[in-house]
Amino acid sequence: MGDPTGNIIGYDPGGNGKHGFAILHVRNGTPDILEVQTLGDAEEVFSRMKNTANLVGVGLDTMTCWSTGKSGLRPADRWLRDEYQEVSNSVVSPNGMYGSMGINGMSVLIKAREAQPDLFVTETHPKVLCYALFEKKYDYENRSTQMDGDLNNKLDTEVETENDHEWDAAVSTLAALRGQQDRWKNDLHEIESSDDERLVEPCGPTHYFWPE
Repeated sequence: MGDPTGNIIGYDPGGNGKHGFAILHVRNGTPDILEVQTLGDAEEVFSRMKNTANLVGVGLDTMTCWSTGKSGLRPADRWLRDEYQEVSNSVVSPNGMYGSMGINGMSVLIKAREAQPDLFVTETHPKVLCYALFEKKYDYENRSTQMDGDLNNKLDTEVETENDHEWDAAVSTLAALRGQQDRWKNDLHEIESSDDERLVEPCGPTHYFWPE
């Protein structure tokens, strides 16, 4: 991995008309332009992804693997709860998640990997990531302009979102970029599982890069 040139996609699964989608155009590791929009459904997301030229990475706000353990919690989930207790309630037990996370997100990921088997993929968690990056709790409803500005400073390119789904997709592109650049070296999917659980990877190995 190094400084990529191409397009990085960020995706935040949601209900009908609430799928956040972002494309970060990158040149030699430097962000150029960020495009964000809200799409209608997972099929529309996959169509956009399939038609994105020079796709070099994807950041997804969805479970990219599953666990057979209690409540479906993975080592990464437990680590986030312990590390960020102030926002630990944002780390929902996978068994209690809405269908958009487990169905739409994973469906897009599986089809993307079928089309491009070596595609770089990292999982993201925008709500906890917001706190980790900016030391502020996620509050798009009351702080959308400030949150756009904070992310603008991290990406060093204009960030202008219209809803929380778009912001989540946008920050997911940052995670994918930093993971590829080896600037975020902490991969939460490398945390060892306990003896009474195992990870299930329906689309093959993925990452979960996190700022240190």
